[in-house]
Amino acid sequence: MADPVGAFSFLDDAQARELLAALDAALGERPALDALLADYHLVRQILDRATVGIAVFDLELRYRYVNRTLAEINGVPATGHTGRTIAEVVPGIEVDAAESALREVLADGKPRALTIEGTTASGPATEPRWWHNAYHRLDSAAGVPLGAVGMVLEITEDRRIRHALDRARTRLALLDEAATRIGTTLDVAQASKELTRLLVPRLADVALVDIVEPDRHAGEPATGDGLAMRRLALSTTPALVGTSDLVGGTGALIHPQAGSAVARCVAEAAPIVLNFPSDAQLRTTAPNAARVSRYRQLGLHSGAFVPLTAGGTVIGALTLARGGQSPAFTPDEVALMVELASRAGSGISNAQRYSHEHESALALQRALLAEPMTPHPDVECAGRYLPAGTSAEVGGDWYDTVALPGGRTLLVVGDVMGHGLDAAATMSEYRSLVRALALQRRSPAGILWEAERIVEALEQERVATCVLALLDPATHSCTFATAGHLPPLQLDRPHQYGRLLRLPVGPPLGTGAGGHSAITLPFDPGATLLLYTDGLIERRDRDIEQSLAALAALRFDPAAPLEHLIDTALTGLTAGHGEDDVAILATRLADAHRDRRA
Repeated sequence: MADPVGAFSFLDDAQARELLAALDAALGERPALDALLADYHLVRQILDRATVGIAVFDLELRYRYVNRTLAEINGVPATGHTGRTIAEVVPGIEVDAAESALREVLADGKPRALTIEGTTASGPATEPRWWHNAYHRLDSAAGVPLGAVGMVLEITEDRRIRHALDRARTRLALLDEAATRIGTTLDVAQASKELTRLLVPRLADVALVDIVEPDRHAGEPATGDGLAMRRLALSTTPALVGTSDLVGGTGALIHPQAGSAVARCVAEAAPIVLNFPSDAQLRTTAPNAARVSRYRQLGLHSGAFVPLTAGGTVIGALTLARGGQSPAFTPDEVALMVELASRAGSGISNAQRYSHEHESALALQRALLAEPMTPHPDVECAGRYLPAGTSAEVGGDWYDTVALPGGRTLLVVGDVMGHGLDAAATMSEYRSLVRALALQRRSPAGILWEAERIVEALEQERVATCVLALLDPATHSCTFATAGHLPPLQLDRPHQYGRLLRLPVGPPLGTGAGGHSAITLPFDPGATLLLYTDGLIERRDRDIEQSLAALAALRFDPAAPLEHLIDTALTGLTAGHGEDDVAILATRLADAHRDRRA
């Protein structure tokens, strides 16, 4: 019977010739043996010179043969393989996976392929490598399993390229998402929250955004001494939801200790990375030395502190932490964090600047708009101004009430075209002009005619629309004149739906066209008048007639306070969140409303 193990004992040339000589003497079949020897030489060349690693295993998965390529891959001479197992020769690879696949091949005879990761003696122990392994079974002529053959192709470079491409795609995807989520909001807190949500759990288990409090003088370097930071955002993985109790939640004022990593990050405008620091290191680098034991209880083991900058100025810091089974921060990850923080810093700075400018703009608008004059006691008025929802610029909308002799009250709502300080200043001029002309006891149409003449003489560049309503409680009437403005809405008790007043429309002020006229309509006790600017109704996705119809279709409570009626109009038309500001003025006869409430 043939020795199965001997079938794997590959012979050198001398051994082969010795065996053939013995066979020749015994069998006298020289030509056939010469052919067999030639085939043997060819097979050996194929195996020995192959650029892929080749190994032959016996039934106990011990090496019986390896070629030169595999010996070089494993960093072990060919003679050092024979009779040894995979675990004994290359313990740094995924031995269990390889041996499991080989046993399955020996059991059912089906070829298998898999990718193996690890290290061998031919390369650095810290740099993982990858190989594609293909296995098939060797059988005798009678079909008896003799062992298995393994072919090994190193694919490390291909894997590294793929990993680099994956990292590049991840980086670009994160940067693109950051631009979308952070760069498109003008809310500072929201921009900070979007940043931390973007990073957890992709790059960290905990992410914090702290912004330097603006008490420092411009240009003054931030140091740990007296450094105060406001926490704007905190995100964690579900396992670390209690972190805010330890480090301080959103809105907390943070005073990092001098020399801490976050203080150095802000002072030096450079990232600080702490991978698996000792307790002694953590006590000097943590924001609060007294909390080191708590950090350990949470399982936090590594931290990265990245400055948030805008225009070369540090405005805060992004803090990232990892715990549990998460690995240390790599240089590539830190580089990505720095780029993300740089972009986020610009977005947060823009949001900060917008908030400041918006607050300043509103203060200016309120100063220019001032309080309307007080109407007569028998006229009840309520007005409201809302700035544009997406712009820091002030607008040119206004409303006013002017008490006139004889118990009459002039109601005014107007809109100067454009936005910005010029529009606001022009609004103030128009408002003052209409007030002055009203106090000269001119009629509504007369006010518009004279205002047009003065505006033309002053060469005012900005035009304005406005509507004037002269309310006379004694005659229960109201006289209207308009300059290119939208029609008022009148609510008549007990109806819950208003009606748009179709008035003669003159050209806007500042066009030089003139031609303003007036109309007097009944205004019975219990009626309510609503004057407004186009910001209340105009929307990009519908024309002006549809917008007016939407206003007329609103359901009002005619007995409700005027402030409630204004709320109904603003809420029903979702006003105050668009691209234009809104001025709205509601009026009714005070005695009629008091009687109705009684």
